Amino acid sequence: MSKTPRRRSRSSERRPAERTGAEPESTIRLSYAEKVRALLRESLIDAAADALAARSWTETRMADIAAAVGVSRQTVYNEFGNKDELARALLLREASQFLGEVESALDDHPSDAVGALSAAFEVFLRLADEEPLLRAILGGESEHSDLGPLLKTQGAAVLPYITERLSEHFMRQWPQADHVQVLAYADAAVRLAISHVVLPTAQPDVTATQVARVFAPYLAQLTNSSGGRGRH
Repeated sequence: MSKTPRRRSRSSERRPAERTGAEPESTIRLSYAEKVRALLRESLIDAAADALAARSWTETRMADIAAAVGVSRQTVYNEFGNKDELARALLLREASQFLGEVESALDDHPSDAVGALSAAFEVFLRLADEEPLLRAILGGESEHSDLGPLLKTQGAAVLPYITERLSEHFMRQWPQADHVQVLAYADAAVRLAISHVVLPTAQPDVTATQVARVFAPYLAQLTNSSGGRGRH
């Protein structure tokens, strides 16, 4: 498998807010400074991701990341403290962007709970298959094993993070559903998805269809309790 991950869209630079007579100059300066720092931080994380696509994390130097962005090595240390913290920021961003795509798949099927699960499950497995770093975060085999303890620590936090975020997403779709049941559904679906990342048995679309069929009766009961919203 190629080490080059599919590149996701990156944040774009925005113009600073227009100044109005009611806004003090210090506020304008702070807002602009925050935006510049956010852009710098995102650029450094982008450079770290590009470095990991070409070489191992052990072989990646902070000086290389600094050079890719056009800043000093000290600037990188000022922003992240050390190399491990930069890696953690990258892992967190990967997990967050990955979840955004899973949630988009869910939103594409607002009135079809089974179809939404199938689509989201397929996206989950496909992205993990395409992107070595994401696969490593989720516990699958990957060439990024040199991240070692960082991946272990981050991976331990990924499951509750994904489960909580998806359960909140489901509750927005089905506000009258039982929260405990929604949380149980999210937890079961995420754990099952991760198990297929660690030990895949079929292509993502085939696995997603099979999983959706298994969950269909439970989803019918769950979405019926939400007053009909999200029925399949």
